[in-house]
Amino acid sequence: MPTPDPSSDNRPPEPSREGNPGYGSYGQGYGQGYGQGYGQGYGAYGAGNYRGGNYGGGNYGYGNNPGYGKGGAGESNPIQNYLLMLKERYWWILLASLVFLTLSLLNTYNVVPEYRATGRLRVFRLSPNINGGSSAADDNFKIVSNDDFFTAIEAMRSANIIEGVSKRLTVAERKQVLEPYQGGNIFSGPLTEQEVFARQRGINPQRQTLVINVDFTHPNRDLARQVARLFCESIKKNSEDDRLMVTNPLIEKARIEIETLEDKVRRLNEQKNGLIKNQKLLSIAKDTNTLTAERSVLVRDREETRKQIDENEILVLVIASYESEGRPVGDIPQIRADNDVAAAQTAISGSKIRVSQMTETYTDQHPKLVAEREALKQLERQLKEATTQAIKSRRSSLDNAKARHEAILRNLLAKEEEISRLQAANVDLERVDKEIRASEEFLGRMKLSYEDAKLRSSTSGTSTSISILDAPSVSDKPINKNYYFSALVGIGSGLLFGVVLIIVIGTLDDRIKSAKDVEGSLGLPLIGTIPRATVTSGPDRALLARQDKDRIATEAVRSIYSALKVNPAVSKTRVFLVTSTRPSEGKTFVATNLALLFAQHSERVLVIDADLRLPNVGPSLGFTGDGGLSKWFNAEMTLDDAIVRDVAPGLDVLPVGLSCKNPTQVINNPKFLAMIEELRGRYDRIFIDSPPIGAVSDALHILPKTDGVIYVVRYNVVNARNAVSCISRLRDAHAPILGVVLNSMSIRMASAYTDTYDSSYRKYYVDEPRGATDSDSAKS
Repeated sequence: MPTPDPSSDNRPPEPSREGNPGYGSYGQGYGQGYGQGYGQGYGAYGAGNYRGGNYGGGNYGYGNNPGYGKGGAGESNPIQNYLLMLKERYWWILLASLVFLTLSLLNTYNVVPEYRATGRLRVFRLSPNINGGSSAADDNFKIVSNDDFFTAIEAMRSANIIEGVSKRLTVAERKQVLEPYQGGNIFSGPLTEQEVFARQRGINPQRQTLVINVDFTHPNRDLARQVARLFCESIKKNSEDDRLMVTNPLIEKARIEIETLEDKVRRLNEQKNGLIKNQKLLSIAKDTNTLTAERSVLVRDREETRKQIDENEILVLVIASYESEGRPVGDIPQIRADNDVAAAQTAISGSKIRVSQMTETYTDQHPKLVAEREALKQLERQLKEATTQAIKSRRSSLDNAKARHEAILRNLLAKEEEISRLQAANVDLERVDKEIRASEEFLGRMKLSYEDAKLRSSTSGTSTSISILDAPSVSDKPINKNYYFSALVGIGSGLLFGVVLIIVIGTLDDRIKSAKDVEGSLGLPLIGTIPRATVTSGPDRALLARQDKDRIATEAVRSIYSALKVNPAVSKTRVFLVTSTRPSEGKTFVATNLALLFAQHSERVLVIDADLRLPNVGPSLGFTGDGGLSKWFNAEMTLDDAIVRDVAPGLDVLPVGLSCKNPTQVINNPKFLAMIEELRGRYDRIFIDSPPIGAVSDALHILPKTDGVIYVVRYNVVNARNAVSCISRLRDAHAPILGVVLNSMSIRMASAYTDTYDSSYRKYYVDEPRGATDSDSAKS
């Protein structure tokens, strides 16, 4: 990054403050834009006394170098921004292309194959005329310009030609043509017959010729060829009819009469079909004979049921007469003929004979006589029950006969009505048939006369100006099964979708990724960037600057140290507060490595872990003990015992140890603030690793005892609005913010967003063989 100009010529007037002067003004830099290079100084960063001395003492700005401001050379380029969006998320394009390619190929595989039949028509500039010369009518059909030619093409696309083709198809063929397409789709809805024919038919002129391709597309190859042929013939016929209409009005009148008569015949046929369908007249003779036979059966059944009713009614009357006179109902012949009654009567007669014989032999108290008399009584009861059941059966038979008779009468009436309806419908059908035959006969005579008149008109000099050059033919391959074209369409659609999606998401994305985002959105200078360190972990990562496992990240941390050293505002800064917006942004990593670099330059440095809730300094350095700040605060050990000495030469660490339950009370305790004052006298530099501002407010309580804030932002993680909110809280607390460290930056995107980590710098980050070094020296 550019070296700050310590000149104070452009420093704005120093503000006057009582008690704690020195933070000064942020100057006119961010007010006038970056066009004048962080303004005329990033403010007099403390023109007065801060802790008894001049904090800033100079201009923090970059002088008058053009920047992001008005008219500056670093002005934002929209095209460059879009390219950065695409470079950052290029894998979205690859994924979208793969998805769309797969969908396109699957759709091509699952689609119903369609075949296209294509015929060719030739259009004459002047219609053939056997008489030679031309008439006034011929002038109306000359093709002398593009307008004439395209007018003829539009005439070929007319609805009259579609209607003519539809009429020439049978009902089954028309249904077969319309069925695959008439349902339409969710956007178009159901399609009419005209819309289906118009969508599947094509009228396409060949360039620089008077030849026109007429095609029709359909899943059925033979049907596609047939419909395309009908279109070619109908177009030719329509051209001929148009010429006849102009040259011979009488022929046109005859044509109109023929069309009218054809419509009449069609309506009569529809009426006939309606009669047959609605009146069920498909086989009227058979239906009539069947109904007549069924009627005869019903008449016979009616007579039989009537006879049964009469017989049962007479029997019921006789039964009633016997019952009223007290006579035995069993004596009625029809009742006596019942099987149960007859059996009971026979048994009673035998029992009576046995009782009579026993009476002569035995006394009345003899057991056999008593038993026989009981059996006789039982038989008499059975006879009575059988007689009652026989009477009920006869009455039930009467009711059933009456119900059956009524049903027969209803069926007989329905059959007679059906026969009458069929006879009346047959009369209507015969009338329609007669009218159809007469109309068809007359239509045939009219067509013969019409064709004769056309022939006479043609021989007199007028004919069609269109001829069929090639009859329709169908390709063997379906037109909608081109996998190569589908693959190109899928890839192209995926590329377009991916690019649009990336631009939309990138436009809405306000995560901090570059120096422009830091300086433009946060209003703070960028101290430096650190790439994502993937080679190291644990203590090696926390003290990256003391080993060379990750040279790129190590050099990045050293460049931040250099930027701080040449900054006059940092020369008298002894206590640094390192914080961030959210957890896991790398503030501990930045604090420990900057502290190590200061220690490597012969300064006594201390790192204090002030994140009492989730301490990370100790674990990152591999400390396993529980000694530290928390035990010192609870008077369980001295401050000297709590400090871990010589973690690296010149570097001490004050870890937390055990996490505190009341961190805010600890930080606000005068004992904690006095500890910082005491340590200030012992060490040249103190780095305080504080909790993130966005999560808790602990860092704000430490600010009064610090000299400067280093704000860590993790690349492509923190939203600008969240970072701005946290920085506003620091500014409200009058915190001296030194700048921003952009951490964990992608190496791949670093060259796009910054001027660091260029591929040409890589040879400075690796150990070169001696031969290569000597070669470079020889070249230089």
